[in-house]
Amino acid sequence: VIPAGEVPSGTAFLSPEVRKGAAGDPASDIYTAGAILYFATTGQEPPVDTTNIRPPSELRPNCPRAIERILLRALQPSADDRYLSASEMLEDFASDAGTFENPAVHVAQRGNVTDTDEVRHWEKRLRRALGDDYELLGTLGAGGYGRVYRVRDLHLEREVALKVLHPQLTTDPAVVERFRREAQLAARINHPNIVNIYDIGGRAGLIWYTMELVNGPSLGQLVEQFGPLRLDQVQRLLKEALSALSQAHSSGLVHRDLKPENMLIEPDGRLRITDFGLALALRGQGRFGGATSQSGTPQFASPEQLLGERVDQRSDLYSLAAVAYFVLLGEPPFQGHTVEQVLAKQTTNQWPALGERRSEVSEDLERVLQRALHSEVEERYPNAPEFLQALNRATGGGLRRRSGEWAKSALKWWKPS
Repeated sequence: VIPAGEVPSGTAFLSPEVRKGAAGDPASDIYTAGAILYFATTGQEPPVDTTNIRPPSELRPNCPRAIERILLRALQPSADDRYLSASEMLEDFASDAGTFENPAVHVAQRGNVTDTDEVRHWEKRLRRALGDDYELLGTLGAGGYGRVYRVRDLHLEREVALKVLHPQLTTDPAVVERFRREAQLAARINHPNIVNIYDIGGRAGLIWYTMELVNGPSLGQLVEQFGPLRLDQVQRLLKEALSALSQAHSSGLVHRDLKPENMLIEPDGRLRITDFGLALALRGQGRFGGATSQSGTPQFASPEQLLGERVDQRSDLYSLAAVAYFVLLGEPPFQGHTVEQVLAKQTTNQWPALGERRSEVSEDLERVLQRALHSEVEERYPNAPEFLQALNRATGGGLRRRSGEWAKSALKWWKPS
């Protein structure tokens, strides 16, 4: 960042916003790349006053039209009028000057998309990247991995959810390959309690996947709006989740980031789990494999995951038990302002006293959840079917279905956007 009022020599290669003292972003790098190429093409630095930039062909008559067009767009005064990424710039040039294979070009994220201006900026660039494949209809949510949008698939004429990964997570081609592999594995799973993945795509440095649109809130939103759920509701959710985990685990897919935010509720009350395998795909792109709640603290991740140790299906069972405590009590079982505080409480196995706070929770059910939430991996249930069997014994047998009546009444506040 250049202090305001100080314009040292060589600033012709800096974007207008950086010259004015603003922090740089990927769009600023596009300007700098364009300025360097302009100098290499014409032998002259671009003027500091960007409105006075002369077309390269005026300074060098044999300058190819494709190069001139690319440079003038990269040197636009407004960041929004430049290229979305270096890969988009390359693709634009290749489409005019010939093909060039470079599948591993990605772009860092443009800051932290939080305020309204940043959201508009992000969506404007996303619309350009989506092109004629999808129509952007609205935002469904945001999280540690990216943003989720309601879009219309213009080829199949249907509305779907589109999750765009934060570009900062996909700078490593190995991460992109892991993501594609995990998404392809998740797409092969067909279960009524797992959100279906339709397609994996990307353009101009952005990576996304489309999935089934669930017209309902997450468990986190439900508890935030209405408080702790009834016991029969919790039992139903647990049994549906264990059924889904059983099939996913048998297919070799571990979720690794089960939490209220990615457990969605259909209007008919059915549970739908999303984001299978995403934490594995993006491991190494942040601490704790990305297993964080909206608060930024991984209060639903297992101790072994927080410690960076081996994670398997029993970690999912731990996270599910933590979610069960959350929906019964309205708060996670182990709270803390830092990961270290959460981890210190997890390892003591001093679980919240469910029976004291929810008298309808039997001792048998509490013991089942405590075993699944044990800090020692070997002390937990070895797999989802055994957890489910223990849950059925503790709750008197099979799942009592109520045709989603509880959800229909609870979700009157929710309306599709």
